[in-house]
Parts: sequence; structure tokens; C-alpha cells
Amino acid sequence: MAKFYFKKAPKSGGYIITAFQTVGYISILASRYLEEKGAIKDIGYIDIDIETPVAVIDRGEISFPVRILQAENSLFINSQFPLDSEAITELIGQIFEIYKKYKFKGIICLDGLAIDKGKDVSDLYYVSTKDGFQPANARKLEDGAIIGLNAELTLKSKMEGIPVTLLMAETHSEIPDGVAAAALINALSPLGIHVDTRELVSEYKQTLAKIDDMLKKLNKKEEPNKPDLYG
Repeated sequence: MAKFYFKKAPKSGGYIITAFQTVGYISILASRYLEEKGAIKDIGYIDIDIETPVAVIDRGEISFPVRILQAENSLFINSQFPLDSEAITELIGQIFEIYKKYKFKGIICLDGLAIDKGKDVSDLYYVSTKDGFQPANARKLEDGAIIGLNAELTLKSKMEGIPVTLLMAETHSEIPDGVAAAALINALSPLGIHVDTRELVSEYKQTLAKIDDMLKKLNKKEEPNKPDLYG
């Protein structure tokens, strides 16, 4: 049976922010970058039954796959692994328990909105219940569909009367999208989460440039020799 554990009592009053597997892995990338920059810190975990038991090894440390991190008076809950339906139900139940026990304002689900090609600036979209977090510089998504863990979490939050927001950044699924992850991070600045994301964007663009250069070299090698028209 799932159960949450804290190394110390969390600061509350803000939001529970979830970062699970998404298109372009942008929510996990955003969470990892915030942790690397010291903006969020590991304070606990959720012990949950997963079909295939997993232990995460991160920078030489062993931890549970579902982690809880403190960000000002908000919490990040993240998982890098896909969960089966039973595990998802248990995880959502634990998120609700934390929400109620520590009196948070609502839940924010970080997600991606798939597009065909990466952009220099990722546009933001959101869907929220009436009292949910409504980020600045984001457009309200009028039509579409959600699938997976965030879909179940948002629906059950609405059923429970918990303010919930699905915050989405445009992304593609080729490689982890630093531009989209940066957009998600910047959208959370009203919650007191302030991090310079230029390094994240720069590293991503350098990676894209290297991949593009490598593909050009490969394509050049694969080109057949041109026939000699005058031979």
C-alpha cells in the first residue's frame, strides 16, 4: 500500500506541482534543472507498489522513483518511470492526502503539448478549474484531449473539488526539450520559484546543433557518387 514519507515537515501554503513523464520529457527536465540549481530540494518520497520494482540512482545516491521536493512553500512530486493503472490510483490518493493534510492551495500538473517542429520560444497553454492557478503569458486551451497520469489526476482533482491546473508548453518529442522546460520553469516564477533558464536553453540548442551537424555528415557519406556525364 502506498505511503508518503517526509524527512522533515514540508513548508505549505503554495501548490503541489507534479512532474511526470510527458512529451519531450519537459516536466522531468524542468524539475531536474531546478534541483541542480538548488531551487528545489529533496525532502521525501512516496513508497508505491510498482509492477517492476525500481530504485533510482542519481549522482551516486539511491532513492525511490517517486520523489518529493520542496520549492519555497510549494512541493514538487516527480517520477521518471511509467506507472500501471493501480500504481497511478495509489499515487493520486497519496497526492490528495498530502494536499489535505498540509493545506495546499491546489495542484499544478506540468505537461507538454506536441508540435511538429521545435521552436526558439515555446508557447504556453493551460486548462484549469475556476480556482486553479492561471499563469501569466499562457493561453487557455479551448479544445483538445489529455491522456495518461495527468488526465486521471486532473479529473479526480475536479471530482474532489481540488483546484487544479494543467500547464503545457509546446514541445516536440525528438530529444528532451530545454526550450519548453525553460518555459514551464519561467511560468512558475509567481510562486517564488526563480531560476535563470538561459543555461538550460543554451545547452539544448548546442545539443541540437551537434545533432544537426552529425546528421549532415551522415547524409553526405550516404550520397551515391554522381555519374560522370562526360565519360
